[in-house]
Amino acid sequence: MPTRWDDIEILQAIDRHQEQSAGAALWHVNGLQLMEELAGGPVGEEHRWRGFVQELCNARDAGLLTFQVDRSPVGQPPQPDSNPHYYLQQVRQFALTVAGQDRARGRLVIQPLPDPSGDDGRPISHLILKQVATAIEDQYRPDQLTTFLCESGIPLGRVPLTADVTESDVVGVLVALDQWGAEGRRTLRSFLGRWLDDQLLSGPSSELRTALIEQLARQGWYLDDGRLVIGDPAAGKRVTSPVLREARLAALHPRVAEVAARHVRSGHLPQAVFEVMKAVRNRVRDLSGLDLDGVQLMNAAFSATGPRLDLGDSTTTGRDVHNGYRFLFVGAVLAIRNPLAHEQQLDDVDEDEAFEQLNLASLLMRRLDTAIKPSTTVNQRGGYGPGPRHADDRRTANQVAVGSTHVIG
Repeated sequence: MPTRWDDIEILQAIDRHQEQSAGAALWHVNGLQLMEELAGGPVGEEHRWRGFVQELCNARDAGLLTFQVDRSPVGQPPQPDSNPHYYLQQVRQFALTVAGQDRARGRLVIQPLPDPSGDDGRPISHLILKQVATAIEDQYRPDQLTTFLCESGIPLGRVPLTADVTESDVVGVLVALDQWGAEGRRTLRSFLGRWLDDQLLSGPSSELRTALIEQLARQGWYLDDGRLVIGDPAAGKRVTSPVLREARLAALHPRVAEVAARHVRSGHLPQAVFEVMKAVRNRVRDLSGLDLDGVQLMNAAFSATGPRLDLGDSTTTGRDVHNGYRFLFVGAVLAIRNPLAHEQQLDDVDEDEAFEQLNLASLLMRRLDTAIKPSTTVNQRGGYGPGPRHADDRRTANQVAVGSTHVIG
């Protein structure tokens, strides 16, 4: 059962009744009956009575609806604040204006009629609103904030701000939107969604965007084409969205991101992993000068006794690091690259798992950034001679090392 009322559902319900009454005002339905019809049964919570009264008044004040409030026998009209339940019993003679009919029927609306299921009343936390407001206020002077909010689609002249909130108080404006019934909530969701999706004149940093999307998802809010929509809360798991996907791509090694981005954005995740693993293989070939492939390439390039590429120093710990990374390179070939290469049709893969595999490739690429080519061969005791050089310096690995009588490779 929704905890907030949607003004479009209310207008649509009145429109249905008016159609059954040949367009006449509704004398036979009072506010309480209309509320219970939309709720699917009796409503016992006082805050929901007050919320329904507020939506009726919002629609009336916006010129979408008219109604009449019957007076009590002593001549005093019922008061919505002191007794909203009795007030709803006395509200009747509902009638939509032309604008109200248009809104109820989806006419003259540029975008499709909003889906009431897009907002079930769940909160957008004050912490998130405060973080958004702080980021915006850091980007503009106080005299520019009002202009930014108006140009971003917030109707400041209609938002019911409290006496202590000015139009340049961003967090106050966002909180007021959240409390301004269905229309305010839709405006807030649209503003937050477009701000997060970089559709406004300014937006959040990549780090803040990622953090906010994660926080919103834990509350069941997701970014979908520049708007916030509801879904199952994502506590304890990663969140899928175009913006978060871009943040995850940006965190990868540049060579991995360059290869993977096109495939990830088009939804071809197995292809992204396969092409990235090929890129790792090609870089090992290029740096080592070996014309080999697969496990044979990795074992030869990172051999424990005569490596073309060294990933550690000559200490015991350095040798352990080197051998450990050799196993990671070999494992990536056996467990990830080979199955993808041998399948006629690549099976779909979960986005989280795909990024975990891309992260492994990213780690291997970063290790290759620091790899060195030993300047001498390994001696009988397993030690290296002086003068290691970075693998990326492109000198061929089959040169005769200076000061050595051995030819590498």
